[in-house]
Amino acid sequence: MRNTHFVATITVALALSLATVPSVPNQAAAQQGDIQVLVAPLSVGPGVNNKFGERVADQVREALETFSGLAPLDWGDVKDAVEDFGLDWKQLTPIEWRQLAGRLEAQLVMVGTAAQAGGALNVEVSFIDPRSGDELPVPSFSVASDRQHKQAAAQITGGLEQQVAYQRSVVFCQEYLGSQQLEDAMRNCEAALDVNPGSPRALYLRGRVHMEGEEWDAAIVDLEEVVQQDPSNTEALQSLAYSHAQVGNGDRSLELYREYLNFNPDDADVRLNVAFKLASAEAYDPAIAILQEGVERDENNAALWEYLGNVALARGTQRAEASEGTSGSLSDPASVRLAVDAYDRVLTLSGDSINPSMLRNLIAANTELGDLDRALEFSERGLTIVRQMPEPGADAEEGTQSPTQLLAEIHSIRADIYDRMEQPAQAVAEMDRTLENDPDYPRAYWKRGNFRLSAGDTNGAVADFRLAAGAGSDPDQIAHNLFARGYQEHFQQGRYGQAIRLFSVALELAESPQEKQQIHFFSAYGYYQQASAIDASNERAEACEPARRALNAFRRVGPHLGQAGSYQASSQAQIREAVEVQVYRQDQIIRKACN
Repeated sequence: MRNTHFVATITVALALSLATVPSVPNQAAAQQGDIQVLVAPLSVGPGVNNKFGERVADQVREALETFSGLAPLDWGDVKDAVEDFGLDWKQLTPIEWRQLAGRLEAQLVMVGTAAQAGGALNVEVSFIDPRSGDELPVPSFSVASDRQHKQAAAQITGGLEQQVAYQRSVVFCQEYLGSQQLEDAMRNCEAALDVNPGSPRALYLRGRVHMEGEEWDAAIVDLEEVVQQDPSNTEALQSLAYSHAQVGNGDRSLELYREYLNFNPDDADVRLNVAFKLASAEAYDPAIAILQEGVERDENNAALWEYLGNVALARGTQRAEASEGTSGSLSDPASVRLAVDAYDRVLTLSGDSINPSMLRNLIAANTELGDLDRALEFSERGLTIVRQMPEPGADAEEGTQSPTQLLAEIHSIRADIYDRMEQPAQAVAEMDRTLENDPDYPRAYWKRGNFRLSAGDTNGAVADFRLAAGAGSDPDQIAHNLFARGYQEHFQQGRYGQAIRLFSVALELAESPQEKQQIHFFSAYGYYQQASAIDASNERAEACEPARRALNAFRRVGPHLGQAGSYQASSQAQIREAVEVQVYRQDQIIRKACN
């Protein structure tokens, strides 16, 4: 235990001392693009000549001078760099050589040991990437004695072709991954793993390739192995946590993200990034847990509170396809309440400096909870804040909304709230304000048309629907909406004239043949019902004018049925037969009563 502490202390001291170590680049290697290698003397065990490790290293450096793809750092320069700090290079451990290699900008460091074993000398050597810790061991071997340093060096250099192939495959894998050429990246990762099956670097890169291809289970297998080898690999921890979130393993994802956060527990930006990734995978519960832990550590961090509100609101609602998104289906009131509490905390911390998107979410959250009066209260506050905002400058981010655009949006949200309060006239007034601020506001005419229908202003609604179609709204959707409103609110109540009027506008806008056929059928049926009602009221009197009005309505049935296609074909046949009878009847009444 005391030895472990001593080594750790020396290692830290060396790391601190090397903070200002000058780089020792190999100029020839830099020019050729070769991989630069720091070749450290082998550590020797009891009974082994101390010079053995140095001589093996000298022989390996000599071989590297003419080796394609690898080049040694100048040994004299390396010794000078170490001795500048009063350290003895002969006493450095493999861990310390690895640290030194990183500071000297070497891409690989060779370290190893030589120890007596059964009358022979057992040699173990590895090439390590000092930045990633990636290790490619040379198969262990034995030589007869410590006089056979040349034979030992030959064994080591004999595997260097494999080392070059491995390094190049890893580099190519990373480059292809960066350019989204996933097949080429995978091929090179596989080649690297063929050489070094346990390489954490190659496994991590292959895991990332799987992630880019959304092969989450395969990514998890590779990344779990990387984390098992190196629990402090934060990149692998984060990638593994995200992959588990994608397949719904929320508990494992949260566990891994907590391990990742242990390296930066008080860094709010890191915590926000983790929560964002979890929420992006719809792993809302783990994201909320991460954020709640964050606000416990820093209760005055407005950014953490705000994102907690955003995630809790997403967790608590299932958004319907509505005009603004403020009317959705409430799936978890407790989460929406959490969102409201989080947003209230942001208001306390930030006052009127809150961003508009958070204010919109706060209004939406209160609306979802059914607290419409409070939602209106916050919308009033939002209007006040936005009216005081300056216009965005030339350096504003692309997509930044101007104050007038924000005012239009808040008025539109207020219209939705009034609609839910069953105050359609107020909803129409709010949409008027929306269009005053932004005449091109998306679907504004569509929304106002619906509110006008609810308020009983059919003429205004029809005008708005025509404007909506001209402004780019889906004409079939508008037509279907008009048809549905006409059928539900008028046709089923026996107000056929009002229904037919909405049907006629729907036909004017509809483009889909199926939509048109359905509307034509119900228009025909509406005229038939309207005419039948007139005839029923005229059954006894058989007066002239009612008969003429009934005949006119009956004659309008045929043209619509003629365009109804095969929609309810059997019903069409019955209506046609009944119309023929009624036309004859109305003709007879007119001949008698109108002369």
